[in-house]
This record gives sequence, structure tokens and C-alpha cells, in this order.
Amino acid sequence: MSFCAFFFSLTNQVSIEASSDDNNSINYVHLKNTSNNLSTIYSTSYQNKIYNQIAKLKKYKNYTIEHPLLITNPYGTNTTSVYMYFKTSDELQATYTIHCEGYNDFSRTLNNNTLSGYTTNHEYLLVGAIPGQINTITVTLTNKQGNPVDTLSWSYNAPSLQGGDQYLTVDCDDANTSSLSNGLYTVLGNDVTEDSEEQAYMRLYDNDGILRSEIPIISYRSHRILFEDNTMYFSISSTKIVGMDQTGYISRIYDTGNYKLHHDYIFDDNNNLLVLASEKNAKTSEDKIIMIEKDSGNITELVDLIDLLPNYYSTTSMPDVEEDLDWMHINSLALVDKTSLIISSRETSTIIKLDNIYSNPSIDYMIGSDHFWKESGYDSLLLNKTSDFSMQAGQHCVTYVEDNSLPRGQYYLYLYNNNLAVSTTRPDYDWKNDSNYSNAYYSLKKGTSYYYKYLVDENTRTVELVSSIPVAYSGYVSSVQELDGNVIIDSGIAMSWSEYSQDGTLLKSFKTTGGKFVYRVFKYDYLDYWFQ
Repeated sequence: MSFCAFFFSLTNQVSIEASSDDNNSINYVHLKNTSNNLSTIYSTSYQNKIYNQIAKLKKYKNYTIEHPLLITNPYGTNTTSVYMYFKTSDELQATYTIHCEGYNDFSRTLNNNTLSGYTTNHEYLLVGAIPGQINTITVTLTNKQGNPVDTLSWSYNAPSLQGGDQYLTVDCDDANTSSLSNGLYTVLGNDVTEDSEEQAYMRLYDNDGILRSEIPIISYRSHRILFEDNTMYFSISSTKIVGMDQTGYISRIYDTGNYKLHHDYIFDDNNNLLVLASEKNAKTSEDKIIMIEKDSGNITELVDLIDLLPNYYSTTSMPDVEEDLDWMHINSLALVDKTSLIISSRETSTIIKLDNIYSNPSIDYMIGSDHFWKESGYDSLLLNKTSDFSMQAGQHCVTYVEDNSLPRGQYYLYLYNNNLAVSTTRPDYDWKNDSNYSNAYYSLKKGTSYYYKYLVDENTRTVELVSSIPVAYSGYVSSVQELDGNVIIDSGIAMSWSEYSQDGTLLKSFKTTGGKFVYRVFKYDYLDYWFQ
């Protein structure tokens, strides 16, 4: 069947449109019967419908680098992206550059899912175009000898951002970017609450503070991105986590059933999802951990903290303005070995290690105030401080780090120390007179937060503060990430993030707008996904 005949037979499904209105335009395929409704977009039936349309398009024409198949944001999951498909007779590697007047060029090598880095089958999603502007996209093919053998260049009038043009750039200083880590700062959550039905977004910024991708989600926020087998996993609401392949196709959708997710999720050793959860219609919230099996999607409740801390639970009370008792407020997860977890409790300013999470969960240790835990009788579980330092208060994003140079039983934990000593479900507790806190604050108005790094020694049952960096104050939310020898720190309520060297030298700062906070900022290089 000829290409013309093929398109004639599919007139109800596709049409041809120009990529721009200048002389460097190229033909894009426009899929018909598409949707702008995210609840529809993030459904198996819709994704499969689009996938099958593209599969038919790929089948009925011999696409080449000179005449590729190009579709703007085919699956509705990446606003300014361009899907590209073609074949070559020789195994080649593809790179691309996006140029837009007034902005630095964006260049990457495209991931073709081969060990050699060369292929005859080229299927990519080109991200990085500047929204609302004319971009020049240049794709170059290189042979195994490193020589360019072909190229295609065209102009692309990228659509505007769905979430508003104010997010195109973020304010940042003019520091040299050469000392920054590689990757895209991925802004996760911008003041969208768990029960909100407002559309939300992930926004990806380069080292110059320029937005290179907008990923719309149904509501709430994405808490982190997990990568496995050319798929990235992220939450799209308080009840769904999806797997998106590198073309933007949603290949998996997981539902949280009788629970709502919050704050964090990770893979376990078998790539099942471990999710912080609240049971729907329960009297308490943010105090359970569930597992979603990767293949079946079946849900198992692994941990109910009421079972592990009943005496402390009995000392808490619900504030008058709340509808449920958020007595622990667990806000991060980290896997240790195969069957243990380290969790962070904001409400108790405590880090907790759980053992035997799949069979008979128990508490191995806690890092927190002995005065706070003495009343309920759990102070014997606390690690001892090796020196006098002000404990973490209201912390977030506790991360486990193995180090082969350390003896067995020792490891690092780093975290965002919000430094806010408040517990709304224990209004009787006097944090100001707790001697464990010499440098904490007791309101959201002003203060200093910190990146903290602990050395934990399970052999001696001790914890040592080995590093700290003062940062902009954020009483709630926020994140830290060690990457390529640097530290990326998001002060959420300050609406800013910064990258530091390990010795605390500030390399560059970024500040955004809109909403009341930035929940997390993690930097991902997207290698073995979009890029290689």
C-alpha cells in the first residue's frame, strides 16, 4: 500500500500539519481523536489507542532520516516534545541539538536501547524545545568511526506551557555552570494538596534555569521518579502511579486501592513499589506503608505504625482544625539491605529504622530526642549521640548511603533538617526546653534550615553529625540529594533550590514562583531513558 493510499484509509485518524510557519518547516503527523483531559490521557484504553495508531503509521511507510515520522507530544504526557521514528541501513548513533534565539543550545545523544550505542531502528522522544518559540532542531547521525554521515534540520513552533508561561525560566545567578552536576533539575510539586483536583506538573530545568520539559499530571504531585527497564515511574495523583516509556507512552498504571499515597515511594529489591500511605476513611493518616506488586498490582499493607508504637499513639491528640490524626507524618522512605526501611517522621522529629517489613515488622532503632520519647517508654530504642549537636527537627528526605570504605554496620544518612521543632498532635510537649535542640526554631516565620549528614554505627548504637550546610529556611517540605560529588538542596517554602560542593561552597541558586512551596527538587540525567 502506498503512503498516500494509507493516509486516505486513515483520514479519520491522522492528518498532516506544518511544524512551523517559516521556510524551514517539515511535515508533522497530527493524530485525530486525541484528548486534552488528563483523566482520559492517563487511562489504559486511551494510551493503547494512540500506541496502535502509531504502530500502524510505522508499519506502512519506510521512514528515513530525510523523511521521518514526526508527531508532537503524541501521548499527551510531555507538552513540548516531538516523537521521531525512522530507520537506517547501517548501525548509526543519533544526536540532536535544539537552538532557540536568546537561549543556550540544548544538545544530547539519544538513547537507542543498545549496548553498542548504534542501531538501524531509531525511535526517540526529543525534549528540550523552548515553549511558545520557534526552535531549530538538528538531528545528526554518526557512524561507528565517529564520522557524521547524515543530518536533518527543521524549525518547530513549540506549543505554550499548559501550566503557564511564568514557569519558562527560573531566577538564577550568573555562576559558571561547569562545576554543576549533569542533568535536569526536576521540580516535583508546587503547592497542590492531596485532595486537590487541580492539574499539576513536573517541570524539568537545565543548569541555566531554562525549562526543557513539562509533564502534566492529573493532580496532587509526583514525589520522585523511579527508573527501571527504559520506563520511569511517578505518581499522577494521590491514588495512581504510572510507568511511562521513553516515547511518552503510559505502559503501566497502578491504583492504590483503599489507600491514598503521600510523600514518597521507592522500589524494593524485587522492584515492587513500597508506598507511604493513608487508609481511606480512617481516623489516622500518613502512618502506613503498603506494597504494590510490580506484575499483578496487588496491594499488601506491610506496616501500621500504631502496631509498633501503641504507647506513643495513646499520648497524641487531634487538633481541632483537622479531620484525622496525623500523629507521625511519615515523609520519606529508604531501603536498607532487602527487608529493612529507614523512615522519617516529621511530627516526632525522629528517624526510625524498621526491620522485617514483610513478615513481622519491628523497630531496630530511632534517632531523636530521648526526652521526647521517655514518657511513652521508647527512649531505649534511641541511638546515642557521639557529640553535642542540635538534633534534626521536622526533617524530610532522609537518604541511606552505603560506603565500602566503612566497617560493616556503619553507613551514612543525609537529610534536610527543616529545623522546626513543632508537634501539633503533642501540644503539651515543650520543645523549647528540650536540651537536644540548641539551634532549632519553633515557628514558620524565620530561621535557618540545614543539610545534615549522619554517620550511623549500628555496632555501637551511635550517631555522629559529620557534615552540615546552612540553607534558606523552610519549616515544612524540602529535599536534599547528593549527586556527582555535589549536594542539591531544595528549600521548599523559600521557593528555591541550590547546588553546593560537598564542602558547602554555593555553586548556583535558583528561585521559582507560583504556589506556596516546592515540594522536592531532584536532579536526574535521564541517561538510559531519553539520552545515552
